[in-house]
Amino acid sequence: MPGADADPEVLIVGGGPVGLTARALLARWGVRTTLVEKHTELSPFPRSRLVNVRSMEIFRLLGLAAPLTDRAFAPEYGRIRFRDTLYDRDFATAAMVGVNAPVPESPETGVLTSQDRLEPLLLAAADTPVRFGVELVDLVEEADGVVAVLADRRGGERTRVRARYV
Repeated sequence: MPGADADPEVLIVGGGPVGLTARALLARWGVRTTLVEKHTELSPFPRSRLVNVRSMEIFRLLGLAAPLTDRAFAPEYGRIRFRDTLYDRDFATAAMVGVNAPVPESPETGVLTSQDRLEPLLLAAADTPVRFGVELVDLVEEADGVVAVLADRRGGERTRVRARYV
């Protein structure tokens, strides 16, 4: 295997909202990370719909709550609709909890957005290594951490990374 990557304290596997948020938080606390994501880019698809109140509190710490709220969909697009079939009229509707309705225990409210709007904000929230098109293919636990084998999905090149945590 070609030369080892710079050894991070934490290797983050997966570049979706959870991995990108972990990367931003760890960078804020001065923890060296490398994130690997098997796909070659962020998801272009509008997966996911609701960013809940607790997530918004975390994004507030990262300075992302306001930009995320500015890009959010209007709350009426977050109503749950009850119908017998897709062609029928609604026989009931309900608002998603925390969207456009403050939760008394929090300074934030949830927002309606999609993953393709959220991930670019999270990616820009930290300046630590991200390797797209790279997949974790093996992991060995050792006394003082782990050794991960990463494969570049485009060229097949494998690298070994030692980290304290994954």
